[in-house]
Amino acid sequence: MNHKTWLTVFGVFALLLIGAAGFYAFSSYGKYSEEMSGWDSSVGTIESLERRVPYPNEENAESLKKSVEGYDSSVQELYQSLNSFQRPLNEALQGTQFAQLVKKSVQEYREFAKAGGLEIESTEEFQLGFDAYSSSIPAPELVPVLDYELEAINHLLRGLVTSGVNTLVSFERDAIPKEPGGAEDHDSGVVHKYPVRLRFRSDYGSFQKFINSVANDRDFFYVVRVLKVQNEKVEGPLKTTDDGITGQRYVYPDNGEPVSFDDIELLQLSNPTDEEFEAAAREAGYAPTQQDARVLMGQEKLEVYMVIDIVRFVNPGEVANGDKEESENKSSK
Repeated sequence: MNHKTWLTVFGVFALLLIGAAGFYAFSSYGKYSEEMSGWDSSVGTIESLERRVPYPNEENAESLKKSVEGYDSSVQELYQSLNSFQRPLNEALQGTQFAQLVKKSVQEYREFAKAGGLEIESTEEFQLGFDAYSSSIPAPELVPVLDYELEAINHLLRGLVTSGVNTLVSFERDAIPKEPGGAEDHDSGVVHKYPVRLRFRSDYGSFQKFINSVANDRDFFYVVRVLKVQNEKVEGPLKTTDDGITGQRYVYPDNGEPVSFDDIELLQLSNPTDEEFEAAAREAGYAPTQQDARVLMGQEKLEVYMVIDIVRFVNPGEVANGDKEESENKSSK
């Protein structure tokens, strides 16, 4: 190989070496730039956190601790204020004692309702919603809550009697969480709700008294979640006409003008009932007017369906214990 050929080979090799070195240098610089950019971003984040409160130093940790203590104190004060409206759970009550308490409460309520004039349809089957425990004992962990619910239901239904309601048609209690047929747990760890469903018949005055008693009760928290009212009469009562005749206003069919008092007298009716007056007017050829509305006098019988939540605000310690049990159950799985 001559000298010129060697120079050519050497030139090609040098060119490849320089190109490879340049490519390596460019790639390394790209990675270097990327790492530096990440470093600058991290430094910026750290500096930003250091300027914020609470940054994890002793001063801010102490400030955060005081804030948490203040929050706990406010929660305790709120709960203590709620205690004036709800009694604490009876943790010492046993399952057998509760079963006996259900029987006693049911018997006493039946007697109270009878004395107060409230008719209970299917009296023999009525168990204040605790039918399942007329022949069985509840699980020990459910007894305190069931006892609380029993007292709240008894108190609620006694309001029907004192309000003058005529008939208790039906009453049902939803199963509470962890009770057979109930949910696994409550929707909220702070507020527990125990729904009951009742249907009753009454006049308007008694219905209004009962609603007011539920809304203003000072012993338990009740929330009316569903309210359906059906009047036994679809139309309202007849109203008195301008001529002093109780009944519908009638008109002459040819011109639509109201029937005159003189023509009404020609019907020769003396203190007619609504039915007699209507029959005579129709026989005379008078046409009843079309009224858009009737006057409601509040004397109709109502059938009312309600879903009421018995609400209990949970003790903060009870919430903490529940969270602890849940955490232990998850860790054991």
